[in-house]
Amino acid sequence: MNDLQKLAEFISSKDRFFLATHINPDGDALGSLLALSLALKAMGKEVWPYVKDEIPKVYQWLPGLSEIKQTFPSENGYSAIVLDCGDKERLGEAAEFIKDLHEVAVLDHHEISGPLGSIRVVEPIFATGALVFRLLKILSLPLTQDIAENIYVAIFSDTGGFRFQQTTAEAFAIAKELADAGADPAVIAERLTEHYPFSRFCLLRVVLENLRILAQGKVAVSILRREDYEECGASKADPDDFATLLRTIDGVEVTALIKEFKPKEISVSLRSRGRVNVARFAALYGGGGHRCAAGFKLLADPFEIFKLLSHELEALFK
Repeated sequence: MNDLQKLAEFISSKDRFFLATHINPDGDALGSLLALSLALKAMGKEVWPYVKDEIPKVYQWLPGLSEIKQTFPSENGYSAIVLDCGDKERLGEAAEFIKDLHEVAVLDHHEISGPLGSIRVVEPIFATGALVFRLLKILSLPLTQDIAENIYVAIFSDTGGFRFQQTTAEAFAIAKELADAGADPAVIAERLTEHYPFSRFCLLRVVLENLRILAQGKVAVSILRREDYEECGASKADPDDFATLLRTIDGVEVTALIKEFKPKEISVSLRSRGRVNVARFAALYGGGGHRCAAGFKLLADPFEIFKLLSHELEALFK
């Protein structure tokens, strides 16, 4: 019996589920969580889908989003399923809630994933949404349009619109089934990529102004300070994918974007074309992710981190 079959049996044998994902959820995290939540409800299960963070505007149309809870159940008896995350450090307050639960399942696709969970489905595939899709097949659950749209968002988001290195034939095969079930590729792409607030472009101007190109054009590093967010009236989610955008500069192999949304609270987004495994680099700072996309958080002065990463990333190409 493989891990997905074990998870399917686990789901079939339980009645109440607490669903969670990592802090600052992206399209894969939200799409996967909502798709599974809708599927479990279709099975007659009681579901508590939890996301504490503010949902970025670009995802606020997702089917089932109104069911999201920002508090924890007051009763016991829930089994937990954690999606797109295998590390309790990235779960925020949800880690405290699930620590006393005897049964925690993990569905994750990150190359470097923590030890969380008594049932673990961890495969370095293109999106956690693809694992949810496979799971629903095992459970013999039909693809409703709402479920299909959420899984499509998950896959579209983590494949960069089907253009990142990890995109495989399976990604397109699943996308076809999702489209057949009612997910409209053109509509979803438009909703995810053509409705950015002006504050995002204000931050992008700052990122480009602060950009440093190092290692004979192979490394790109930039920084956003707390003041930049304030002056642009920007949200925490506004600079999402800027590190990926910097990777599109011809010749650049690795990028790093240092972000200080709150004083001294630093998050770093790392991107690579594949020559450098940024997941392993991020792990040195307690983070993780994929070979080509990773990140970490720490408390530090943003300019000190800017200098440190500029030096360390440049050294990779000497």
